[in-house]
Amino acid sequence: MDITEASDESETSLIATVSKILKTTADVNLKPEDIIAIHRIPSKQGKTRPIILKLRNNNAKSAIMKKRTQMKTKGHRLVDDVTKRNQGLISRLLLHPDIKNAWFFNGSVFGLSTSEERIKFDIFDNISNLISDYRNRGRQFQRGARV
Repeated sequence: MDITEASDESETSLIATVSKILKTTADVNLKPEDIIAIHRIPSKQGKTRPIILKLRNNNAKSAIMKKRTQMKTKGHRLVDDVTKRNQGLISRLLLHPDIKNAWFFNGSVFGLSTSEERIKFDIFDNISNLISDYRNRGRQFQRGARV
């Protein structure tokens, strides 16, 4: 996000710009062969259009996304491209009384329960049932460990 747009911009120049920013701000080496596709996407009138890129493998994406906070402090925001269904799931999780926090990471949605349990959710899950099942499995494991 927030990378200045040039009038003579090409795919090659975008790759060079993004690679340079990642190297200087986050110490991440992104090779041109790691990128399958890169281009700008539409945004609101008067705003700089964001760049979206698709990477060859999840290792490269994970390496970049782990440096999100570091890049944000230096003026470059990184965001995951979350589907509408996963956005809806995160919204539902945040409204649930037993969930303290919810986030998207590496293609999955996670929630942190009020009892500090990190649970992976799917868009078709019944949130309450999954939390109950998770807590029951934890109790069974604890009982088994005590014996």
